[in-house]
Amino acid sequence: MLATSEVQVAALKARVAEYQSRYNHARAMITSAPQLEAEASQLNRDYAINKKNYEDLVARRESAAMSGDLDLAAGVADFRLIDPPRVSPKAVSPNRLLLMPLAMILALGAGLFTAFAANQLRPVFHDVSELRKKIALPLLGMVSHITSEADVRREKVDLLRFVFSSGSLVGVFAVILVGMAVLAARQG
Repeated sequence: MLATSEVQVAALKARVAEYQSRYNHARAMITSAPQLEAEASQLNRDYAINKKNYEDLVARRESAAMSGDLDLAAGVADFRLIDPPRVSPKAVSPNRLLLMPLAMILALGAGLFTAFAANQLRPVFHDVSELRKKIALPLLGMVSHITSEADVRREKVDLLRFVFSSGSLVGVFAVILVGMAVLAARQG
């Protein structure tokens, strides 16, 4: 038992020494970390300044080269600015008054296609005879759906919400189109 105890004591002393060395290393890192961060930020600042100076010098060299070329060409021909460039008040492309209705039609078409695809992937049968024809197997029974007055009211409210939101979508779209047409007319 004495030998095993001595072995355990030696192992624990080795662990204590290892943890002490880890602790000392961590303390050393804590003291040097702020200094390293300050040096890194100073290096980043110096790099940014040098990069900006370099880009300025390259731009100045290009400008000097271009002005030198113009000086050489000035002896051959005389350049004069006759009509200054100006921006057209109308957009060249795309025609937004045509693009927006097209995007609306495409979005509605994509929505209808998605609903159709979902119905084809997960069909719903409203009649027992439809189901019998589709699966070609005998049916043992059926569960009927009983609608209460609350269900009927909920369906009416859902239908009204759908109609209102669809109408709002079309109304907002029409207002935006009219606003864009008015702005285009004022600019043109």
